[in-house]
Parts: sequence; C-alpha cells; structure tokens
Amino acid sequence: MRQSRIIDHPPATQIYKTPEEISRQIELIKMTIGLFFRPLNLASQMELIGALEKMGGDYKEMADYLRLFKQEKDATETVLGSNPNC
Repeated sequence: MRQSRIIDHPPATQIYKTPEEISRQIELIKMTIGLFFRPLNLASQMELIGALEKMGGDYKEMADYLRLFKQEKDATETVLGSNPNC
C-alpha cells in the first residue's frame, strides 16, 4: 500500500523517526489540501475530483478523501444550525 512505501523509505524515517509521525504528517497534509479545496465553487470542486479520478492510483484515494471532505459540515454550521435561537 502507499503508506508502507512511504514509511519504509529511509530518508522519511530519518526525518520523522516513527511511522506514527509520518502518518500524522500525511493526515495534516490531506487536511490542508481539503481546507484549500472547500471554498471552491461546486463546479471547480467536481472538476478537481474528476481530474484526480482520471489519473487513478493514489490520486483516486485523494479524490475519495475530497468527496468526503466536501460533505462534512463546518463545526460552526453544525453548532449554529442545531440551535434555532442563535
């Protein structure tokens, strides 16, 4: 799998020391990409997801992640939306 290729890569293990740290960095990068992706208009979001899916492989995994990220509500929306008095 992709993660094992990264974790077993010697320079990566020298920089981050543990597989957990490498995984944490990967998740932070994915979240950052999602934050840049979220404010795009729907047409741009779907175009980007489509392009990633066409490239296949690991890009398909990122497209799936962005689809999920797009569907998640912002914490502020969730809190304010649940209380009609706000």
